[in-house]
Amino acid sequence: MNDTIIAQATPYGRSGIGVLRISGTKSEYVSKKILSKVPVARYACYTDFLSFSGEVIDHGIALWFPKPFSFTGEDVLELHTHGNPVILDLIIKNILLIQNVRIARPGEFSERAFLNGKIDLIQAESIIKLINADSELHVKSALRSLNGFFSKQIKDIIFQVTCIRIEVEASLNFPEDDINFSNHDIDSKLDKIFLIVKNILCSAKLGSIIHERPKVVIVGPTNVGKSSIFNALTLNDTAIVTEIPGTTRDILNEYININGMIFQITDTAGFRETKNIIEKIGINKTLEQINSAQHIFFVLDSTFSLYKKKFLISNFLKIINTNTKFTIIINKIDQTKEEPRIKKYRGGNTYIFISAKTGFGIEILKNHLYFYFTGNDNCNSETVFLSRRRHLNILNHVKLCILDIIKNWSQENNVEFLAEGLKNVQNLLNGITGAVTSKEILNSIFQEFCIGK
Repeated sequence: MNDTIIAQATPYGRSGIGVLRISGTKSEYVSKKILSKVPVARYACYTDFLSFSGEVIDHGIALWFPKPFSFTGEDVLELHTHGNPVILDLIIKNILLIQNVRIARPGEFSERAFLNGKIDLIQAESIIKLINADSELHVKSALRSLNGFFSKQIKDIIFQVTCIRIEVEASLNFPEDDINFSNHDIDSKLDKIFLIVKNILCSAKLGSIIHERPKVVIVGPTNVGKSSIFNALTLNDTAIVTEIPGTTRDILNEYININGMIFQITDTAGFRETKNIIEKIGINKTLEQINSAQHIFFVLDSTFSLYKKKFLISNFLKIINTNTKFTIIINKIDQTKEEPRIKKYRGGNTYIFISAKTGFGIEILKNHLYFYFTGNDNCNSETVFLSRRRHLNILNHVKLCILDIIKNWSQENNVEFLAEGLKNVQNLLNGITGAVTSKEILNSIFQEFCIGK
């Protein structure tokens, strides 16, 4: 933190503009050496960029952000040069001649912003999500986190917990004052905290799903139209489609965008008894894909008899994990003159009737997939923020802790246990925002960043 750091903030390579960022106590000295002046704060200044010997390296824009009104909370100087790697390298080499100035580590600018209290850990983590976002929904979710939406909700829980702790700790530490509080009041406050945590966890899970690109695997017997469905969803002719059973023998993957959400669609080899060694390998790979899927499309032919459909579904249920969710797709309805539709039967299984050949029902299938992942637990996708597995693990732990507190409080009314439980909940939540975070976690987070961020 005593060093002044420098890095290129724009991608490496040739471009119209290249941006260098300098942060730290020597930033003002750097400005005087490279620009022969310090620009007016927060005003763009067109100027020469000089070497230590006074030669002009380039002309461009300089921006000066004196502390604490900067991204990092330190003195920050930004130099906008022509995007020639040679020019940028020359300026960096001259700046590195100054004592205690060094190249920044990955994510060090954001790390300093966090350590100087300009952003919390949730906002710092959302920066890398925003940079790597590859869909509109992904960008919006990352921005909500960066703008403090997630942080505000976590801090709201911490505030609610603190309010109860003040009453409870006061009664423990000052028993002579005979401080009383209503058990019913504590009950209602704990219930309110649990509901808030439940809602945040719902949004956090959806945010995590959005980031992770859910994997949807298409499986089923041979010749039911799996590859045709794959091509219809991806709007590509990636998969070879023929009337010959067992055409698909390898795993095919494509990404599709549905309403701003990215899904990985996987086509697989069809199930059947075969002596072909290559096809057997393909079927084994299909079983591997089933185990790694977030959702499965089990495809059947609409011309199959009801008995055959039930038999194939029964065999399918024997090979999948009981926790794996699936949708049954009835394809080729153009041959049976049926209408495209979605229907739920007894047992809770969802059936979607489509024709991959004509395209009938493909939009129904896409909408079903989107709402399956964004509509669970009545989560509002408009309030979703991007979260990490670290956040989910902590929030799940918080949820269990609160349930444990509620249970023990209703049974024992033990004030000491209540105080200790609330303290643990607060410490866990502080770990999300970064108020209490180990050095190892910080290092692992900021190492994901690019050098100039």
